[in-house]
Amino acid sequence: IKTALGDLDYILKGAEKPSLITIGGRPSMGKTAFLTTILINLLKQKKKCLFFSLDLSSQQLILRIISQLTEIDCYYLKTDKAMNLKNADKIYKVIGEIVDFDLKINDEHLDINSIKENIEKVKPDFVFIDYLQLIEIKSKKTRAETLEGVLIELKRIAKSNNCTIFMASSLSRALENRCCKRPMLSDLRESGGIENISDVVLFIYRDEYYDFSNPEYKNKAEIIVAKNKFGSCGVINLLFKKEIMKFSQRMRHVEEF
Repeated sequence: IKTALGDLDYILKGAEKPSLITIGGRPSMGKTAFLTTILINLLKQKKKCLFFSLDLSSQQLILRIISQLTEIDCYYLKTDKAMNLKNADKIYKVIGEIVDFDLKINDEHLDINSIKENIEKVKPDFVFIDYLQLIEIKSKKTRAETLEGVLIELKRIAKSNNCTIFMASSLSRALENRCCKRPMLSDLRESGGIENISDVVLFIYRDEYYDFSNPEYKNKAEIIVAKNKFGSCGVINLLFKKEIMKFSQRMRHVEEF
């Protein structure tokens, strides 16, 4: 798996298909942006990808992809001023690039059986689910038990279809009551099964989210590798450009633990 985020690839150097990789974060930390960054980098490597956009519409997701590739402010792209002479050629070029991507997007609200059917039909190399808690659940069991069943089934789907599944997950709001807001495995919302069943657990953390007035934190992000079945854990420093919803390499440095 090559995400093209150098330090992340270094620490996940043993990761291979099939696997289940969970990306956790509080609202507005950048979970969808992180998924989209990895998605684009894999599509550029001619990988077949299937994206279950349970949160955003397919149009909203495509707009974010265009924003990342053109580096034009995502909100500006929504305005009539976006298609000026300066941007038009850049936008059309990127749209042509997107058309050539081997990408399928499904923005319907689906249950685990429908997700399985889609994956078996498309046969992608990589699957993205945004996000776990929005998968439709039809069960009389407790939500924690049902989510654990969904996770077990996702692991089976990855194995039987030889694909890697990147899955976003929300975190418990209890962490907001701590002095240190960096996520831990115990913050995974609603199900301890997320920690146990996932091969890799990554957390997104940005100081800027909590102290946006401090210039020291501007555009800085951490990816915390809290679980890694394939190797070591650690903290990866990245850049996060909120205007274009994109993560990128900041420095060649990994703090392993």
